[in-house]
Amino acid sequence: MDRIKAAFVGCGGICNFHLSHLVQFDDVDYVGFMDIRPERAREKAAQVGGAPVFDNYCQMLDEAKPDVLYICVPPDQHGTLEFEAIKRKIHFLVEKPMALSMELATRIRDAAAEAGIITAVGFQDRYLDVIEKTREFLKGRQVGLVDGAWLGGIPGVYWWPTYATSGGQIVEQNIHLFDMLRYLFGEPERVYCAAARGIVKRDGYDLHDYSSAVITFKNKVIATLFTGCYLARNVPNKNGLHIRCADADIRYILRQSVELDTGSYVELHRREIDQGVTEDRTFLDAVKTCNPAIIRSPYADACKSLALTLACNESIATGKEIVLD
Repeated sequence: MDRIKAAFVGCGGICNFHLSHLVQFDDVDYVGFMDIRPERAREKAAQVGGAPVFDNYCQMLDEAKPDVLYICVPPDQHGTLEFEAIKRKIHFLVEKPMALSMELATRIRDAAAEAGIITAVGFQDRYLDVIEKTREFLKGRQVGLVDGAWLGGIPGVYWWPTYATSGGQIVEQNIHLFDMLRYLFGEPERVYCAAARGIVKRDGYDLHDYSSAVITFKNKVIATLFTGCYLARNVPNKNGLHIRCADADIRYILRQSVELDTGSYVELHRREIDQGVTEDRTFLDAVKTCNPAIIRSPYADACKSLALTLACNESIATGKEIVLD
């Protein structure tokens, strides 16, 4: 395969993210854009020099016959889209969170595997150059405690402020750091999460304002992650991970830099490569070469990160520690 035919369902902000990468490649043909707001689809089509615009995604898949589909829809809109792509054996990259229940995510995972299609989920941080440095530095080192945070305000999208449409901040946003913990330390064994609300005053809002999750991994690493959407001001460098090794400290600033501190020297590595470009190039190359192994977050693996964040929600609701499969 010399060229890739790409189509998009959902033409909002995260579509912009991926499209800004794809236009840097010279092997992509744009065969369709679809959005419930047709003007957004037309805008994206114009950005690539013209492409067909559809008001029905099944029609787009049948007529455009894309090789790959980018699924960039709100968290509560997943399901039928993926199954329609799978039925037509169209490879897809789907943004996180890729479902709001494990029942749905598991059905999509199994159907995609049975169809033999290549999948990717938008855990872009796995492609960061500073995370590659971190993983290399961690080799052979003992880690005890990790703490981290994703704190901020409320994004300006309609579906974010309710559990029914976003899954909550842990599932919708901080899933990136929960996934990063899995990428660095393997599979979790159990999690306990406490949460509270009362700071944010907003109509139609039912999320918790902040939470703290304690995760015990099978390798005995214990991580604590803070999540919050109540901040009224921007605090620089507040988000990321602090990894406490027996002989070193690792301080990762979210999507910016990592400090590798042995006590005798400190290496500061700043992000130099756009991880989103790497993520999208890797997905397209996996399809072109029929090599899904190069994808760092295939759907089946991403299901485990989703399960961890949904377990946090379960722990908040029940007040109990949740043991993970």
